[in-house]
Amino acid sequence: MLIVAIILSLIFGSLGFIVTINNAKYLLSGYNTMSEADRAKMDIAGYLRFFKRFHIFLSVTLLAGVLLLYLFNHNWASSYMVLYPLLAYAYLLAKGNTFYRGTSGQKSGTYIGIAILLVVIIAVGSGMFTSLKNSEIVVTESQLEIRGAYGIKIPKADLTNVSVVKQLPAISIKTNGFAAGDYAKGSFRTTEGRKVKLFVNKEAPPFLLLNTREDEIYYSSDEVSSNDLYKKIKKWQKE
Repeated sequence: MLIVAIILSLIFGSLGFIVTINNAKYLLSGYNTMSEADRAKMDIAGYLRFFKRFHIFLSVTLLAGVLLLYLFNHNWASSYMVLYPLLAYAYLLAKGNTFYRGTSGQKSGTYIGIAILLVVIIAVGSGMFTSLKNSEIVVTESQLEIRGAYGIKIPKADLTNVSVVKQLPAISIKTNGFAAGDYAKGSFRTTEGRKVKLFVNKEAPPFLLLNTREDEIYYSSDEVSSNDLYKKIKKWQKE
């Protein structure tokens, strides 16, 4: 996470220096699609001064915020790293309109862009709120279900082995899942090339390992002991 935050911070900081008055008509989104008449109505020099200050501030506060929050809660740090830049860019779009002295139609397009961005922020925030929680294991007479984001159902007859392991396999890539803060959920690939499914709070070892005919599934939660779940599932298998 910290490496990603540093990379994002460097990218945002660099943007403030890359876009200049000489190349804005090629690089600056929105401005590069304006007609020459509309560009004449834009205080591009003033906007670029604001654009530079904005990105330098975003770069510094993004990295500082992630580092500070990481000391207290990894999940807060992950949420901040994702949502803060989106909110910041909504402000950039709104503030950018004040540098344009043209028609209201051109400004309306910006407001639509802001509205779309806010919808994205709400959707992403809601998704993170759902995913940054422990998954729940529920056992019924015929199946074991892992509920929550990327949840799965395992028929009793398909469960071939249950064990408890001290650590997770080394993961190389996420193929279809979520990984942020302390949580990893969904499908991943190990450095050895194996496909695995994770429903884990990485700060809550040991991990319950469920093997089926097709899947290798790891589970952990800070709300329930993996050892207790192991005993419960083994008893359930015998019933």
